[in-house]
Order: sequence, then C-alpha cells, then structure tokens
Amino acid sequence: MSWEDFENDCTEYLNTNFGKYANFIHEGGSNSTLSDIEVIRKRGGNFYIEAKLCPAQCGQFVLLPDITYSRFVYSLKNTTPINSSAKKIMGYMNQYFEDFKEAGTAGKEILMDNGQEIFSEWITGYYKNKGTKYFITNNYILLPIEEFSDCFNVTADYRVKRSGSADVGKRNMPNVISYINTHDYLIENTRKDKSKLFVKSSKSLHNRRFLLEGYEYMFSIRGSEYEIRKLSNTFNANVIFSIDLKPNRVGITQEEFIQALI
Repeated sequence: MSWEDFENDCTEYLNTNFGKYANFIHEGGSNSTLSDIEVIRKRGGNFYIEAKLCPAQCGQFVLLPDITYSRFVYSLKNTTPINSSAKKIMGYMNQYFEDFKEAGTAGKEILMDNGQEIFSEWITGYYKNKGTKYFITNNYILLPIEEFSDCFNVTADYRVKRSGSADVGKRNMPNVISYINTHDYLIENTRKDKSKLFVKSSKSLHNRRFLLEGYEYMFSIRGSEYEIRKLSNTFNANVIFSIDLKPNRVGITQEEFIQALI
C-alpha cells in the first residue's frame, strides 16, 4: 500500500467508525504544510490527524554546509523557525562536519546521545504547530501526539533529497500532452484543471517517469486517473526523520477517541 492509499483508507476508516461525532477530511497528500486529515468536530474546535504507514519518513528540515566556517546553517527555505531540538542536532553535526558535509544522496545517520528524545521533540513540536493531536498508523492504531516518543522508534539521517514536485503548468501542457500521446502510455483521456493535468490510461502508470525539455515528470495516481507532476530539479541537504512503530502498541480505544470528539 502506498502512503496515498493509506491516507485515503484512514480517512474512510475514521468516517465509517466516528462519523457520528465529526467529519474527517483528507487534506495533506503531497502538501507538507498541512497535516493529513482534518477533524471537524460537530461542537467546534477542529484539529488534525497525521497518517503514517510505518516504517515512514516523519518530517525534515534543510541544513546547508558552510565550508568557510565548517558549520551547518539553518536554511531560509525551511517553513518552520529553528528550535532547540534543531540546534542540538546542528551542534552535534558541527562536531563531525567533515563526515556530514559529503553525505550525498546515500546519506549519513545521525547517531547522537539522547537522539531518540531529541528527534521526538522536534517531530512533536513540528506537528503540534500544524494543529496535529493524533497519529494514525498501521492497523488504524490511534496515538495521542503526547505519547509519540513512547510509541515510535525514531532515527535521523542527513542526506541530499529532491525538493518535491509541482503542477505541470499551463505553459508546459501542450508539449506534455503531445509527448504522452505519442509514446507508449495508452492515454485514453486528458483533463485540465487550471495548472494541473490529469489523464486516464488502461496501463498501470503510477510512479512512471519521463524526461522532457530538461525536466522530469511523474504519473501519480488520483482515484481513477493519474495526475502528471513536474519534479523539481532542486536538491537540498536535509535532516530527515524516520519512524517505526514499537512492538505491542495498541493505542487508545475507540471509546477514548470518541470522548475526544464530543
């Protein structure tokens, strides 16, 4: 199951089991500025749930190597301000600057004292700022964000990663449509939605990529059709957090979650 399928399945599960008390709207997707599922309570006071199919990535921030001073700099590209957890991580990495500066796409694991605690602090702070109160993970286990460090094993790596994707864009659409219609993608229909491009095909195209005019594009499944996404040519060096569910975690009961909704 892909993370997209999992988010949709979690949203369906929540609406099926708790729709009497709240509406659950799938919001996040590839938009990292939002948490995955918005919870709209009938009595007001909305919040979010983050869906993570473990093992999974769970947040990141950009650090730039300053070769002149042999230290890492918190990038202005980050959407969240620097906090104490990020400063602790940077302090450790600065001690081993020569090792981390050439991490590349293979990456280098950050093995620091109290790493589990520091990484968990960064993650919980990051998601609390997005209004997240719960994580939903494998087997639809619901976990309050306050119990995050007790429920997940957390690791962190420093590595170079492509910086996301964007809509095809109106200017690129004619060339992209011409390309996919003259190659072996069996395109049955195309649909434009402002700067987005959607297609239908009898072939399985999810995650298929192609190069056109110096840019890489990717088919990404959206229900019964595919959206074509333009991948960024920008690569950033990130501290990337990964999580896995600890054994025998059962989460809160349905009754406890209902009490949080009413």
